[in-house]
Amino acid sequence: MPVFDPLNSDYATQLLSAIGEKLYLNSELADVHFVSESNDDIERVPAHKMLLMAASDVFSKMFNGSWKEKDEVKIVDMSAAAFKEFLQFFYFGKVKLTMQNVAAVMNLGEMYNVAECLTVCSKFLKNNLNDDNVCQNYGLAILLNQEDLKRSCETVIGLNANSVLKSTGFLSCNQKVLAEILKLNWLSCTEVELFKACMCWVKATTGIDNLAKELVQVKLGDSLYDIRFGSMSFEEFGALVPTYGQLFTTTEYVDIIQMFTNKEFQSNKFNQNREKRCDSDSWVERNEIFCSRLFSRFSSTNPYFVSNLETTKISSNQPLLLKGFTLDFIKSHCNEIYSDCDNLPTEITIVETSGSDESKRELVRYNGKATLTSSEETAITLPKPVLIRPGFMYEIRLKQNPPENCATGVLLKSEVEMKGGINIQFHDDPFLPDDKSPTGLISYLRFCQIGN
Repeated sequence: MPVFDPLNSDYATQLLSAIGEKLYLNSELADVHFVSESNDDIERVPAHKMLLMAASDVFSKMFNGSWKEKDEVKIVDMSAAAFKEFLQFFYFGKVKLTMQNVAAVMNLGEMYNVAECLTVCSKFLKNNLNDDNVCQNYGLAILLNQEDLKRSCETVIGLNANSVLKSTGFLSCNQKVLAEILKLNWLSCTEVELFKACMCWVKATTGIDNLAKELVQVKLGDSLYDIRFGSMSFEEFGALVPTYGQLFTTTEYVDIIQMFTNKEFQSNKFNQNREKRCDSDSWVERNEIFCSRLFSRFSSTNPYFVSNLETTKISSNQPLLLKGFTLDFIKSHCNEIYSDCDNLPTEITIVETSGSDESKRELVRYNGKATLTSSEETAITLPKPVLIRPGFMYEIRLKQNPPENCATGVLLKSEVEMKGGINIQFHDDPFLPDDKSPTGLISYLRFCQIGN
């Protein structure tokens, strides 16, 4: 057996991992069992007090107090499978998370005050947010006071408000989650769409199609008054009256109408904010992360000639917001000399892709136009950021009709490491015959992190 060297971190890690593997779910050496009862089925999960006490002050107090002499702990409102997964933090320092088990594991982390468990679960959920699960995870973040996850959920809800508000996750969320959504300052939907989504939520959670004021009041409570009726036009509100007019009292009608006609009027009931949430640019204030993939500009004597369709494919190991990017300038290359050329109108499309080449699915996230020039770079700022999710590919497609000899000699990086462990990969870039670096038209990208 090798002698233990405290300076050899690899050996120490291997040793601890071997010990953990030996002890994990080992009944022979266990001094406590957690007992789960479900449908007359009893399962005893073995564990070791010393390991649990070392990583959790809750377990430390438990096994130094009234449970000191006891060797069985009954667990309720959770499965034995979830508890086994949670125990991996104590034995291996990591856990295999899935969307099916993460909520249960996270709740256990909160219950037994295992900070690393909460951090890992929060990061896992943040990396896997989508329109369908964001409301459920928003509720979990609120319940467990996970601020970073909460802000990440708010970003996804704000960005994709129309699709989130139609999702089954929203229609089945609890009233507290709905109330928090109605407090958000930025949602990429109109206030009319938000109001209608709330009515659909009431119908879905009650199973009643014919809404009455009393029912809406019971389900929404004071959250109904967080809807910014004052940000609607008179015509928009008027279009709601035939279907939803019975939901308001005469006094409430008077308040709403006065908000339309008198900018100074202050309602005692309704939200006074008349700013349209979809016009808010609060996300713009977030700190940018600058991704420069520039390796060298015009260092290649072998030019890359611009094609009718240029595609830059990117992926990230962390969720990000793509706020914009920079298109490099173009030149005319003839007789080994770069010179100015005419401006080049370009159509820009950004798509999110998933699936294999055979079953590739695409979702268009942005359409726009730009003009490439010989004199300077072209900076593109997106009117609404594009959510970049781990596990997905994003293609920035540039469609143009370049003149003969329209070229660039810029050399780029195929991978960029940024602060916070963020890794941006560039895929399938064209290469020049005599150069090892890829080339293309997009030299810089601007991101910001979600949640932070």
